Amino acid sequence: MRTQDLEYFVSLVQHMNFQKAAEACDVSQPTLSIQIKKLEEELGIPLLHRKGKGFSLSPTGLHLLPVIENILREVHNLQEMARWLRFQPVGVINIGITPTLGSYIHDDLFSVFKEKFPDNEIKLHEVNEDNLLSMLDKGQLQLGLLIGPIDNDRFFEAQLYEEQFVLGVNISHPLSSYEAIELKDLKKHKLIMTKSMPEHLQLEPGSEEILNHARSISNDLETIRYMVRNSDNVSFFPKLSTLGNEQSSIKYINIKDNNLSRKVFLMMRTGDIMKEKYYSFGNDVAGRISARLRPVRQGL
Repeated sequence: MRTQDLEYFVSLVQHMNFQKAAEACDVSQPTLSIQIKKLEEELGIPLLHRKGKGFSLSPTGLHLLPVIENILREVHNLQEMARWLRFQPVGVINIGITPTLGSYIHDDLFSVFKEKFPDNEIKLHEVNEDNLLSMLDKGQLQLGLLIGPIDNDRFFEAQLYEEQFVLGVNISHPLSSYEAIELKDLKKHKLIMTKSMPEHLQLEPGSEEILNHARSISNDLETIRYMVRNSDNVSFFPKLSTLGNEQSSIKYINIKDNNLSRKVFLMMRTGDIMKEKYYSFGNDVAGRISARLRPVRQGL
């Protein structure tokens, strides 16, 4: 039995279309169909119910799907383990990071990485949360940084830091004279934010209604910053994105009496052989970021 045939079957279930599954596996549609048929013959049970050009998952196929997915994860873990056990002097460690974390923590990552992995190369991949978890699960990434918690048994997650938000306004905006502001006062102003921000904001009870007042514009925080700088729009900015970015055209204002924040986590596969070393890496990154964010609470 070939693990590749198991991958063909999982891809077919994911796409529910032979042609799309074949394209995802970089094989022809007839090849994928033949190999799945051979897999069924080898197992002695039908994985699919075929109806003309269509198909559905058989009860046995549905039952075996999580077993097959687990086998493939273990194969990826085995390959990863073998790669590290060969003690290659040079190798790439792929780290996924969600777009809203941006370049604000790159210096922290690179500095600690050089200390922890002097013989390795770091490669950062900016991907959305769903793709990051999928790539991590498949072994295409070794680490992921995203806003959480995720609470998925397939992954080990450790909180790196908790970061508060501040309000950014144009210096000519009426609010620019404030040093702190209450959320309820924003109802009278043009509040914009990134599309993913509402689901990641840690709002205190009773403050959720402010999200109904906001417009989701873009998932690029720098686009939001540009709009604030050149209009009467206002927006929330994570504290790290304002450090070293105190532009004279934008005033950053503290949010009064509200712990408006987000939590950032380091993710890795639960069975990764490098788990302890990756955790140590994350702990050092958390220490660096903690020093930049004080007095906000941080740490693993």
